Amino acid sequence: AALGRRLKPDVILAPYTTFGIGGKTDFFYRADKPDELIYAVRTAQKLKLRYLILGRGSNVLISDSGFRGLVIQNACREMWVDHHTLTCQSGATLDRVVKKAMSSSLSGLEFAVGIPGTVGGAVRGNAGAFGKAVGELLIKAVILDCHDRIQEVEKDFFRFGYRHSVLKKNGAIVLSVTFGFKKRDQGLIKKQMEEYRKKRNANLPWKERSAGCFFKNVIRGDNKISAGYLLDQAGAKGMRVKDAQVSDKHANFLINRKKAKAKDVKKLSSRLKRMVRKEFDTNLEEEVVYIK
Repeated sequence: AALGRRLKPDVILAPYTTFGIGGKTDFFYRADKPDELIYAVRTAQKLKLRYLILGRGSNVLISDSGFRGLVIQNACREMWVDHHTLTCQSGATLDRVVKKAMSSSLSGLEFAVGIPGTVGGAVRGNAGAFGKAVGELLIKAVILDCHDRIQEVEKDFFRFGYRHSVLKKNGAIVLSVTFGFKKRDQGLIKKQMEEYRKKRNANLPWKERSAGCFFKNVIRGDNKISAGYLLDQAGAKGMRVKDAQVSDKHANFLINRKKAKAKDVKKLSSRLKRMVRKEFDTNLEEEVVYIK
């Protein structure tokens, strides 16, 4: 009742994920402004109610039994430009931020064109592509920290690593982010974006329902071994468990053919890990987060 009319009971989560998989949550609330997001989090904490913040629902696999508690959809999407910086609320999609930067002749984030996630999720997992990551451009952010304080933090706070930030450990919530760019001719930025988009469309099954790259690449010293390469060499392409299938286009994408369940994806994932372990004596680690 504290969250008003927009609080909905018994909402199926599958439509709110890029995978199209997931059972019901007890309560669902859409936050359109940072104040609403903060209020929803504080209300859940006050009521000792489990909560989950969901952006576009990429990079997650939600259990068939759903989520017991409150799911808060982060729909805070405003953004504004100031000289060489662009500040955006954490529910803005990376793709929209890239386009906004391009229209303002700001260069640096072209590599993220087509990535389906939101800024908040991208910062949390230091999302990237083509050897680059969003953490490289971040200057500062406003967060709700684990002590319920709203504070502005610098880049060093995040301790960015490969698909990692300190947010995965301390539970802080990103409210807004400021990225720094270089000025560049708009036509050149657009050309660079198109090149990245062509590469992405040629190599990745973006038209299929998936959570994005399922496994992290393997780091050995200074070397990074592609999980997709290992899976491909192990013969994973096309493998399936019911409607969960390894993409024929890219072996690190598990796709939902039609009515895949989370249990099917998990079963397939386990098989793939065993294959790679047997073939290369290497353990794959999921990049996709399992939520139950």
